[in-house]
Amino acid sequence: MNRFLSFLAVLSFGCIQAVAQHVTGRIIGRDSLPVAGVAVILQTPDSLFVAAEASDLDGRFAIASSIRPYRLLLQHLSYEPLVVERSTDDAGTIVLTETTVSVGEVVVRGERPLVKVEEGRLSYDLKQIVQGHVVSNAYEALTKLPGVMERDGALTLAGTAGVTVILNGKPSTMSAEQLVTLLKSTAVDQVERVEVMYAAPPQYHVRGAAINVVLRHRAGQSLAGQLHAAYEGGYYNSWRAGGNLAGSTAKFSFDAMYDLARTHSMLEPLTTTRHTVGGQLYEITQKQSMASDNLMHNMRVGGSWIPSEKSRIDIAYTGSFLPSGKGDLQSEGNHVDSRSQIEDNQAMHNLSLSAQTGFGLSAGADYTRYRTTSRQEMSVEPVDGTPSEFAIDAGQRIDRLSLYLDQQCDLGRSWKLNSGARFSYIHDDDYQYYLSDAMTGDLDTDLRLDEYTYDLYLGTGKSFSERLSFSVSLTGEYYRRNAYDRWALFPQASLNWMPSSDHILQAEVSSDKSYPSFWEMSGATTCLDGYAEVHGTPTLRPSSAYSLTLTYIFRQKYIFQLYGNHRVDAFNQSAYLAPDRLALIYQTLNWDYMSSFGALVIVPFRIGERFSSRLTLTAFDYLIRNSDFYGMDYKRSKWVALAAMENTLRLSRKPDLVFEFGGHYQSEALQCTYDIGASWRVDAGLKWTFAGGKADLSIKGNDLFDSLTPVSSVDFGDQQLHMGNEFHTRNVTVNLVYRFGGYKEKKRKEVDTSRFGH
Repeated sequence: MNRFLSFLAVLSFGCIQAVAQHVTGRIIGRDSLPVAGVAVILQTPDSLFVAAEASDLDGRFAIASSIRPYRLLLQHLSYEPLVVERSTDDAGTIVLTETTVSVGEVVVRGERPLVKVEEGRLSYDLKQIVQGHVVSNAYEALTKLPGVMERDGALTLAGTAGVTVILNGKPSTMSAEQLVTLLKSTAVDQVERVEVMYAAPPQYHVRGAAINVVLRHRAGQSLAGQLHAAYEGGYYNSWRAGGNLAGSTAKFSFDAMYDLARTHSMLEPLTTTRHTVGGQLYEITQKQSMASDNLMHNMRVGGSWIPSEKSRIDIAYTGSFLPSGKGDLQSEGNHVDSRSQIEDNQAMHNLSLSAQTGFGLSAGADYTRYRTTSRQEMSVEPVDGTPSEFAIDAGQRIDRLSLYLDQQCDLGRSWKLNSGARFSYIHDDDYQYYLSDAMTGDLDTDLRLDEYTYDLYLGTGKSFSERLSFSVSLTGEYYRRNAYDRWALFPQASLNWMPSSDHILQAEVSSDKSYPSFWEMSGATTCLDGYAEVHGTPTLRPSSAYSLTLTYIFRQKYIFQLYGNHRVDAFNQSAYLAPDRLALIYQTLNWDYMSSFGALVIVPFRIGERFSSRLTLTAFDYLIRNSDFYGMDYKRSKWVALAAMENTLRLSRKPDLVFEFGGHYQSEALQCTYDIGASWRVDAGLKWTFAGGKADLSIKGNDLFDSLTPVSSVDFGDQQLHMGNEFHTRNVTVNLVYRFGGYKEKKRKEVDTSRFGH
């Protein structure tokens, strides 16, 4: 620990040179009055488009870019066009000359680039991506990015083994549900841009692929907010409502958010097995009905002190509360009838503090406390046997402290140096007790775990010109969990070559490490009914992943990609029929490897002024291996294909009505021991924008044919299982959003609870 602190001290005084990030300036007329609404287009010296912005009421503009030198093209109908060339961050005061030619109606037609490459990142203008789409918030907008899809309530990125969503360059420390809540309460207009990285640099403190959502920040006096409400009609009805409020002065800002959501869902899988025990075959059929009803409170309060343009201090509190969650699981079949009722409560508190200096040094700390308790009461009536009743008390208590320090330096001649460190400590206490004289104490668990992670990284990069750049980094990690400890190295490299504005090539190599949830490592046995059980695995190991991505972008909108992912010690849950008793066991195990190698094509196109579409095609070979799957050698591979299309039709501009329809299809696939059947979905929606653009009302039908969940089966040796697909994913959502006061969202750091919970 002392060595770690010493390294932090060295970094603190390592570099003092600031790194430019924005081009700023002010535009005035010959009368010295500010000119608002000027289109400011930033280009490379050879006229390649980089970014664009409009001047505000004071004539000021700020464009995020590290290109030096650069050209600025300024356009306004009332003034003569002007081109200026600069090499400094501040372009100074630019004077425009009024035009002397009277013009009639002018119609300008053009198409902005879909994607740009900035220092190895694929940068998307989210407002342009979602223009005309039926989206009501930032989360829905992210699903419209090329290659991004939503599966099981989480975002996925084609060509990667997994993706992490971060805000303003900071890793998410919220659970997936809380992150969804935050993004669903964020207006699309408040997202400046979205950056997709297939090999995130180490200063982001995430490894592998990442989606960085960069929110707008405006200085000066402001007070604004947003109210939202949504209704979802499916098997059961769900709803959510809440609001945001944000304010700022020249030096201080604050934000507050509250969201209340009721989620009510139903799953009804039908499971059939051919189960062999002691040489006798049993054909078992069980129909499960799993209902959940939760009322979740999410809140956040944050404040910032901004003494200068490049320095700031942020503090925030985030809370999430489930005071009374309810679950009901009923199982009926030819082997056993059972009913299980669960009541649980959760509370999460997080306090974060971060600081950014004007000389490239940033530091932060956060502390999280998470608590959950549950009581499960279960009755079991076997077809052949004695009925029984029992209860289970379970809980989890987690305390986590995380510290980080980063230093970014400009070494001159386009060379950059990044270095930093991160330390994380977690104490976890999991328990589960069976309350019944009929149950043995062997099933009780009480696990106490202490986890330490030390990360140190060093990276460098250089831009040889506006057309060629590279970056490379190496992160060293020491990980210790009770008696288990490991050293690991994680390399990252990125090469970008742009021979012309029509051709962009990118090659990226990354490595990553992921950890199982604490509950999966607890060793607890949870009864789903009198037949199915979930087993914990105390011996689970972290998983390491290695990725290679080759991307070609034609005309800044057509994307072609080759990729490969190889994950060692991959952990995933699979089903297993016990050979010594009638029990269907679901358990998370380490696999020798899981690999995929494939290609991706994304083709957007337009027909006229009203219709736009995007086609995504993916094909990959998926390979899995477990040399000791309950004593068996399991190895398989399969080619998988996926096709998706999104279409948007503008019905009218007054009123502003947009119709959207689309869907996707996936061929048969593999997942651990499962054979996954083909699946498909069709969605359609209508969006009305009114009240001068301040309000949106949308209605959308999701998975209209209830075809998203595929049929799954296991068929090798004595392992014979079939699972139906009654997961009731079809629903209709109605969403109303109202923005007031020029709503603006604050930068936020999330609380990661992805490894918490049962």
